[in-house]
Amino acid sequence: MAEAMNEFVAVLQEARTWREIALITQSPLNRSELARGHVYQQWAADNRHRTQRQFIKALRNRSPFADVLARRPATEEVECEYAGEPAEGIGAAHLMGGLCVSLPVATAWHRSWLEADFRVLAENDRGEPEIRETTESVRHASRTIDLKPHEAWGRASGLGAVLSAAQLWDGRADFFPSLRFLPRVKQDLDALQLPALIQVRTLLERLERSAAGWDPSQEPIPAWQGAKITPEHAQRSRLCHFTDTRGEDHCYGLARTLHPGRRRLTRPSPRSGRGPPPAGAGRRVGGRGARTAG
Repeated sequence: MAEAMNEFVAVLQEARTWREIALITQSPLNRSELARGHVYQQWAADNRHRTQRQFIKALRNRSPFADVLARRPATEEVECEYAGEPAEGIGAAHLMGGLCVSLPVATAWHRSWLEADFRVLAENDRGEPEIRETTESVRHASRTIDLKPHEAWGRASGLGAVLSAAQLWDGRADFFPSLRFLPRVKQDLDALQLPALIQVRTLLERLERSAAGWDPSQEPIPAWQGAKITPEHAQRSRLCHFTDTRGEDHCYGLARTLHPGRRRLTRPSPRSGRGPPPAGAGRRVGGRGARTAG
C-alpha cells in the first residue's frame, strides 16, 4: 500500500506542476478506504509519510464531491457506472471537467482514459421521459505515465480557471477565436449551474479545435474533435431556426446533448463555405418545461 500511495502522491505532484489543483474526495479522507482493507488513516498515521500527508492535506478540498456538484432536480440525476459497478467519483470528475485519479493497486487502473457508462433521465422528441445511455471517455491517471496524454490539457490553465458565465462570455474571443456566438448565448450561459457550465466550456474547447482545423472548401463540416455532434430529428429541426449577427437565418440543426440530458449545445446545419456560430447552450428547444436554447 505504501508503494501505491507513493505513486498516487507522485501523480498529484506532477499534475500540480501544470496548474493549481484541488483534490476532491467522496468522503473525509480519514474515513476513506483507499483499497479493500486499507484505510487512509492507517497510512497517514505512519510518520514516515508526514511530508506526503501534508501535501495531500494542502490539496484537499474539504467538501466531498457530492457538495461540489450543484444540486439538480431529481429528474435530472446522472448515474455513472464503470466495469458494471456504480462509479460516482468517476462521474463527478467527468461532469466537473476534471481528472479522475486512483491508486495503482490493479492493472485495470493502469490507463489514461476510462470508458464509463452514463444514464440520465431525459425527454424524447414527444416530451416523454426516457432513459438515455451514453459511453464517455473520462480523463484518468493512477501512475505518472498515465498523465502524459493529459499534459497539454492540464497546462492550458487559462480556460480551466474559468468558473463563471461572465468569464466565459467575456473571454470568448480569446478562448474560441474560430467560433462566433449569437448574443443570446450569453443568457443561456448565465442560467447554467457550475457543472453544466464546465461541460459547455469543455465542449466549446473541442469545437474550437475542430473549427480551427477545418477547411470548408474541402469538407462540408469539421471533423469533430472529441465531441459527438448529431443532427436534430426532423420534427425538432423546425424549432431550430435562429437569426445570426449578420441578420441571416440558419437552421441550427446539429447538437450535442450534455449531462443532464435536457441540456443541449446547438450548432448550425452545414452550409458550404461558412461557419456560423453556436446558437446556444441550455435546455433543449421545445422540451416540456424547458426554455429555448438559442
